Amino acid sequence: MNKRGNCLWLVVAAFVLLTWSSCDDNTDSLGQSMMPDEDLITIGTHTYDAVSRSLLAGDSILARTNIAYLGRYTDPLYGTFEADFLTQFHCIEDFEFPKGGVVGDSAISAEVRLYLSTWFGDSINPCHLSVYPLNKVLEEERDYYTDINPAEFYDPTLPPLASRPYTAEDKTLPDSITSASGYVPYISIELPRSFGTDIIRKFYEDKSQFANAAAFINNVCKGVYVTCDQGDGTLLYILQAQLNITFSYYETSSSGKADSLLTVVAQFAGTQEVIQANRFQTDKETLKRLVEEDGSCTYLKTPAGIFTELELPLDSIAKNHLSAGDTLNSVKLTLTRYNETATDAKFKMGVPQKLLMVRKKDMYTFFEKNAIIDNKTSYLASFDSNYNTYTFNNIAQLITACVNEREQNGGVSETDWNKVVIIPVTTNTDTSGNIVTIRHDLSLASARLMGGFNPGNELPIRITYSKFQGK
Repeated sequence: MNKRGNCLWLVVAAFVLLTWSSCDDNTDSLGQSMMPDEDLITIGTHTYDAVSRSLLAGDSILARTNIAYLGRYTDPLYGTFEADFLTQFHCIEDFEFPKGGVVGDSAISAEVRLYLSTWFGDSINPCHLSVYPLNKVLEEERDYYTDINPAEFYDPTLPPLASRPYTAEDKTLPDSITSASGYVPYISIELPRSFGTDIIRKFYEDKSQFANAAAFINNVCKGVYVTCDQGDGTLLYILQAQLNITFSYYETSSSGKADSLLTVVAQFAGTQEVIQANRFQTDKETLKRLVEEDGSCTYLKTPAGIFTELELPLDSIAKNHLSAGDTLNSVKLTLTRYNETATDAKFKMGVPQKLLMVRKKDMYTFFEKNAIIDNKTSYLASFDSNYNTYTFNNIAQLITACVNEREQNGGVSETDWNKVVIIPVTTNTDTSGNIVTIRHDLSLASARLMGGFNPGNELPIRITYSKFQGK
């Protein structure tokens, strides 16, 4: 390119640059200047106060779980907690004892084994348990809550079927056994030999009674009730209860002679296919005092025990925003846990890891229906140990759903229409990470949360909303 061409290019470039610069100051409002005022959207924030208080859950919660709980533990703050359980035993389909009979037409021994998942408290604390046979079947169609009355299912006037002292950790076993791969600690409860013999003889009387679990439970063994009657300081988390019956029989060889004596164990386990019902007893007076008298915070205490209730400021939000045609973009609520101060408790309870927020009117039916959160009337929050918080990032749809429900009801506010309950839960997921079950947290855990009914302890709810300028 010649010299004149170079100069011309510089002039054009300078003109373009000057033109661009002269327009730059006005581009921010270019789009808005082309829109009618009534179509402009503004974003705003507002903070409202929610009132929280502790809610006495009592002993009555739905406990759908394959874990059984046994023991007693007294905490300086929450008082004494006791747990025992009733369990059925599963029989595989078309179970059979040897066709040729068993030696002596009787059992060698019978036992109930309690396989432990873990325990809370003192591992060597001496305790004592008793086992009673059930005389009434736990009905499959019925939901059993943790205030179940075991006396409805066994005869408390009769002596126990078996009893024994125990500790959570068996110190009589060598390290070579307890440290071995696959070892699961258990407590063995020896039953009367006649208990096993009766079961064997029922099979040879009518083997259809062993066709499946239902036939076995209704006709052979309805189950057992296991209770801790002495000891305080240990709570067992039982992975599985199992009925074992040991017997001998002669195996027929290829020559047709019954010449091989074998000793085997018939196993009937408490599995998810049968009912296992936990019974919890809390220190009601102690928990009631915490709920009614301490307004400096709110409490969460599992299992059963105490939940936290929130009264949401729905009237104010509806009046200031929804009635004005605003859109709720996000409604954020954070629950902050207090760090625990030094107490006289020898063993420190765990911290609830997941919290369910559900409308108060749904706090029972949510679990009865095996519901999953819908992020409309129910939400989950996980414990953030870095900040000591549980955060519900956006409950906007809950706010809208509650207000709309009242409008559809002719503006009449039903009882607890503006209240939700915070409940510690556990979740199970499928291989894709989707939540498939939500259950009450039945471990010993607790938390104190900022809030409470004392004046000035309200919890902030931060709302982000949008509105058209013309409205």
